[in-house]
Amino acid sequence: MKNKFTWFFMILILVALMVSGCAGEDTNASGSEGSDLVEPTTINIGMMSSSDVIPYVLINELKLYEDYDFKLNLEVFMSAIDRDAAFQAGELDGVLTDYIGVTMYQNADFDVKITGITDGDYILMAGKDTGIQSLDQLKDKSIAISQNTLIDYSLDYILTESGIDLDSIEREVVARIPDRLELLRNGQIDLGLMPEPFATLGLNSGAIYLKSANDVGLYPAVSAFSQKALDEKEAAIRQLYQAYNRAVEYMNSTPLSEYEAIVIEAVRYPEEMIGQVEIDEFRQSQLPDKDAVEKAIAWSIERGLTKSDLTYDDIVYDVYE
Repeated sequence: MKNKFTWFFMILILVALMVSGCAGEDTNASGSEGSDLVEPTTINIGMMSSSDVIPYVLINELKLYEDYDFKLNLEVFMSAIDRDAAFQAGELDGVLTDYIGVTMYQNADFDVKITGITDGDYILMAGKDTGIQSLDQLKDKSIAISQNTLIDYSLDYILTESGIDLDSIEREVVARIPDRLELLRNGQIDLGLMPEPFATLGLNSGAIYLKSANDVGLYPAVSAFSQKALDEKEAAIRQLYQAYNRAVEYMNSTPLSEYEAIVIEAVRYPEEMIGQVEIDEFRQSQLPDKDAVEKAIAWSIERGLTKSDLTYDDIVYDVYE
């Protein structure tokens, strides 16, 4: 009887060991599988509310990122100063900015590279009661502007391309775009140069469209990343632009009514603009034209805003190769 019990207990022990071993194998296998799962890379981009943000917002709204190995975190800022502070503090990988902004980053020894183009525009308009109908009526007229910025550069570019003396217009420095719009609406200033949504708001208030940056071939808005982010997240950033171009394809082939609510919220148009928003065809992202960038660099150098030896190759990075 004692031998029977001995064998019985030995069998139980063997069974327990076998079960424990199998459980251990399952645990190890599951642990191994778990360790192989890598979270998608998060890309943090800072932006202001304007029309050039639309494809980035659509990447999230349409869940295009699910086909790629990245997650997109968009941070919307009310001022460029706050956006740039977050960027330089390392809280952002990239920003939607412009040629002039990138040259100024470089001047501050912050290595930032242009990686793509965006489709923002800047519209020059005259106040409704000024009597101005064309660019040849601008002599001695006043405009509210931010100094040594993209708006300042765009104004110079539009005037130069239109054969107008840069000194023929009186420039008054007004930092905030909403304040410039109110001055224009109230007849306290003759001219305004506005991005969206302020351009549409001004035109809807009776302002007269004169010319835009895009009209004279200037597309100064770009996307850019710090060199640090490119070193650490290049593969994900390359995929981001693939998703961006899919978002552009969607925009260009889909009636606006199907995603207008997204546009209203992203650009921050007032709700009464529903049904009135117009979006021009967007371009696929690519590196900007070399000549256009070099003109902006030359303007920045002339204004003392950046290093005198800055070149095109210093501020672009090809993620499309």
